Amino acid sequence: MMLQTFMQNWLALPENDIIAEKSFVNKARAYGVDFNEKYVAIVVEGEKQQLPDERLAFELDYLRRVYVVHAGEVDDFLPRLPKRALAGVGMAHHDIYESVKEGIFALAMTHPMVDEMRTQYYEHMMDLAIIIDAGVTYPETEQLIHDYLDDEVMLTLWLYATFGQSMCALSDALHVHRRTIQYRLDKITTVTGLNPRVTSEACTLLLAYVRRRTSVIVPALIEQLSRVMMQGERRQIVNS
Repeated sequence: MMLQTFMQNWLALPENDIIAEKSFVNKARAYGVDFNEKYVAIVVEGEKQQLPDERLAFELDYLRRVYVVHAGEVDDFLPRLPKRALAGVGMAHHDIYESVKEGIFALAMTHPMVDEMRTQYYEHMMDLAIIIDAGVTYPETEQLIHDYLDDEVMLTLWLYATFGQSMCALSDALHVHRRTIQYRLDKITTVTGLNPRVTSEACTLLLAYVRRRTSVIVPALIEQLSRVMMQGERRQIVNS
């Protein structure tokens, strides 16, 4: 319980603020936390009984657990997750709240049926996330995708961009023939009038797809994160 309270207070610690209470700094040191270093939040979805136990972790909800690791420990930690777990990896920050939000966004872009999408990194989709945060939308394209293009087709689009338009790698990842990939890309053009093989038009399609995947779940989980922060004892740990 004391560690849970520590994690809640750490989440509430704004970046670059000065720690006022020496006792909080000492408690952080006891848990192996150095506020001069940057940390990465990894938001994991999976069977809780199978997930690793770590001191610097907290439950986001009944399906998801958040782990906080040193910036250089991400590659060592991820292989410890169960094979079927999904993980969204934030970027390194002094402010772990920001990294948790990024991890939530990345988690929304994972997919349980594609091995290459079980773990997603916010840094790989940061540009699209920034555009979405800026309020840029393509409602007509989003509606066409929603009405006429299924998940398999849009996954093909996402992976087509992710793999640098490599048909061989994409065919292996989706376990389909290259002609199927060509058909799906052509279908996107037929439905939306946008060609995923053209970079500028692919960006519009990708933005619409990411908005579709994140527009509901991300705000819901960030709201849940706020509830987690409000649980337990409230302590003033920084200068106002």
